[in-house]
Amino acid sequence: MKRFTVLIAIAAVLAIGAGPWVWNTFISPRPQLELDPLKYAEDSSWSALPVEETAPVWVDGWGVDVFLVSEDSALKGTTQSELQKRELRGRRQAQSLKDPLGLIGEVYAPLYRDNATHDDLTRAFESYLRRDNRGRALVIAHDRPLPESILARLEQDSSLRERFGGFLSISDTKDGIPPLAVSGEPASVDEPLPYCSDRLNNAASCQIVVPAHKKKGLWILTSEGTPGGDLIASFPTWLDENVGKMAEPLGDFEEVEIVDIRRPGETDDERDGEEN
Repeated sequence: MKRFTVLIAIAAVLAIGAGPWVWNTFISPRPQLELDPLKYAEDSSWSALPVEETAPVWVDGWGVDVFLVSEDSALKGTTQSELQKRELRGRRQAQSLKDPLGLIGEVYAPLYRDNATHDDLTRAFESYLRRDNRGRALVIAHDRPLPESILARLEQDSSLRERFGGFLSISDTKDGIPPLAVSGEPASVDEPLPYCSDRLNNAASCQIVVPAHKKKGLWILTSEGTPGGDLIASFPTWLDENVGKMAEPLGDFEEVEIVDIRRPGETDDERDGEEN
């Protein structure tokens, strides 16, 4: 009887202690904080960026960028403390992947709002293309499915698709994360993919699984050497042999004042008479 009473008392204490957690987690969870749209022209909206500005293709030839979409970079939280912890985690994950992915090229990893993933990742990708890419080649590394808009951009822009090196799926599974699912259905490897170049479709390698494992909650790449192997390592050489480089865009034209040309000794009256 005494043991039963003790168990009842322990259960009561646990119920009282866990009550707020059960209520806030399952019965009436706190709403997520509403976050303002991120401004991708600002460095603070990215969890990883190059230390220095990268050279455009018309200056240094073919370089390859890595656009990284990380699940941990999704910002959410019911309190400011939760939000800050989430942002810190996203930055730590991006920085831990920056070194191995840096064997390919410079890494660009956007932060984004968890409840506005499609909109934010679309804007981040467009901002990268507009401000930072400058004709360079790129690959997309990810540990979550990608927005349809990014695939559509690759499909519609033949120049971008030609210098696109494929998707690097960071995963601890054999088949990786299916990034190419526009409608939730994995793409068939037997059919050419409209958002991949002929080089990748011919090699059936538009999606390359990059083996990884979690350590203290963060992805660590398992294999050594260039992520994606020889197909990625040989990409700049293939570009040199098969793809023309983008020319340097013309700058703004300077306005030039046009001055009338006169014969020696010609007066305004004589010039007006000739025109009439």
